[in-house]
Amino acid sequence: MLAVRRDPTKRIRGSRAWLLLWSVALVSGCGAGSVGPNDDFDEVAYGNLIYRAKQVTIAESFPIQIGVTVSVRNQTASTQSVTFPDGCVVLMRAYRDDPAPVWDMATGLACTLALVQRDLEPGEEIEFGAGLVSAATILGGALPSGQYRMTAYLRPGGDIVELEMGLIDLAQP
Repeated sequence: MLAVRRDPTKRIRGSRAWLLLWSVALVSGCGAGSVGPNDDFDEVAYGNLIYRAKQVTIAESFPIQIGVTVSVRNQTASTQSVTFPDGCVVLMRAYRDDPAPVWDMATGLACTLALVQRDLEPGEEIEFGAGLVSAATILGGALPSGQYRMTAYLRPGGDIVELEMGLIDLAQP
């Protein structure tokens, strides 16, 4: 399940998170793995566009590194425009037991301040990605190793579209 929301303290539960967890388990131990583009990820319709977490990458170094690619698709018969507030189009969050995120990629991240606007023709799909982030960066010195619910989020038009990435085990040396 996905949600468009302004309040980051509301918890969102992914109905497909178990599938992602199972898929991540399949690629673990393979050096580097990706949950492929045909897997059943969360998607949400916001405005006239469909947002979908298309691929979650787990680089099996120690500590692991996590990345995500999100697609935005125009499902209408007319050109649609989408605008993001800065160059960090896709960001990630980690949740533990609290409804508020315990880590947000946007905190302390330097992004270009220019608006990112894209026009999508009917049926067109574009992709945006969040680069790899180390579990050590996510956990910092304050969070314990363990299982975290990860999400990707975008901010079209000032709203938040958050997509479930599933449960991921995070550990650091």
